[in-house]
Amino acid sequence: SLAKSLALYESVSGDEEFDLQFSFSDVYDPVTFEGARFCEGRVFSVYHSIVSDPKDFHDKYADYVRGKDFTSRMPLFVKPSKLLTLDDITNAMSSHYEQTPLDWSNDVGAGMYHVPYRPRPLVWKYEEEYYCNERPIGTQQTGWNFIAVVRPTMPPPLQAILWFGVDDTSTSPRYPVYASSTEVSSAYGGVGTQDGNPSPLLDFDISKAFWVQNMVSNFAYARWEQIYPVINEKRRSIQEDFVTRMVHMDDHALKLYESGNIDAAVNSVTDFSVVAGDELHTVWWKFYGQLFAKFRDGYEINEKSGEASCGCDVKSAGMSKDWKKRIVGETAGKYKVTGMANGNGVDDDGHPIHNDDDNAGPNMSTMLRQGQSSAFAVQESDVPKSDESLKASNKLKLKALQ
Repeated sequence: SLAKSLALYESVSGDEEFDLQFSFSDVYDPVTFEGARFCEGRVFSVYHSIVSDPKDFHDKYADYVRGKDFTSRMPLFVKPSKLLTLDDITNAMSSHYEQTPLDWSNDVGAGMYHVPYRPRPLVWKYEEEYYCNERPIGTQQTGWNFIAVVRPTMPPPLQAILWFGVDDTSTSPRYPVYASSTEVSSAYGGVGTQDGNPSPLLDFDISKAFWVQNMVSNFAYARWEQIYPVINEKRRSIQEDFVTRMVHMDDHALKLYESGNIDAAVNSVTDFSVVAGDELHTVWWKFYGQLFAKFRDGYEINEKSGEASCGCDVKSAGMSKDWKKRIVGETAGKYKVTGMANGNGVDDDGHPIHNDDDNAGPNMSTMLRQGQSSAFAVQESDVPKSDESLKASNKLKLKALQ
């Protein structure tokens, strides 16, 4: 073998069983702390979520992905406990190591909003010792991502679907692109390094999905615990809507294909994919505005009919008891207030006082000046459901697929 010829591996003469233990990884790329923690850790998070006995899997390989024990190597593949669905893979690709030994949303680095992100670099130094940040699947340094779905029972032009998104895999919504498509939505296409040009990473362009999806994700990073659940629910509803619409598209395209009109079938799924991208871009831009209105200035603002000042209900989450304890413990009385004895939930100037049981101030809505507040309810899905919406628009030719 190559390994033997390069003197990287020496077998035992006459022992065929010994050669069967040959490890490509051990010979050509021996595992290191970084390899186990930053790379194998992500594999662990996927395997852990799909095996039949997650606890047993955790007990066997947790120390390996922590970079503490390289002798208990994970298997190359595992058998899922069930047939995996699009939702299963979507969840796996949204992982920040939740419910695994690498979960990093509860230590001091996560802040009061339990943010599972840290600034780069991955490895940093403090007083001559080295430490690391985690590298989960869901990360802010992401250009684009996709989930490939292959359907063997469909004819070749309709077999593969790419659920395509840009930016962070845990926050980006994805839309279905038939792999036979010859054009893409202008929101997702453009000129870049593949054309011999630098990527326009400093040219903000609201017409491009990359920028709008970055606006949503970066807004969430500041108040993750409160905003991310809203984003995740929105992504779920959009994906469900696209799945429903694809049933009709598949049926229509399949009839065209079976009638011998293959070009018409490809054109129909191309139009569907282009419009899906156009629509999603419009929906996500509107969603950003809804999030901004709802969570601006540290509040959470929702519609409330009949409310006189703004037609809304306004509350502030305040801080958890654990976070208050930490502040008090680390600041040695710096923020202690004296003379606070009125007990009516407000201070002498009428500002709400947050307690451990009720974090919403009693008169928060009145603190917003009338005429300068607004709130928008986040709808289940703003994606049009009419088949008439499937009209091609804003297309870009894909020369490579002609």
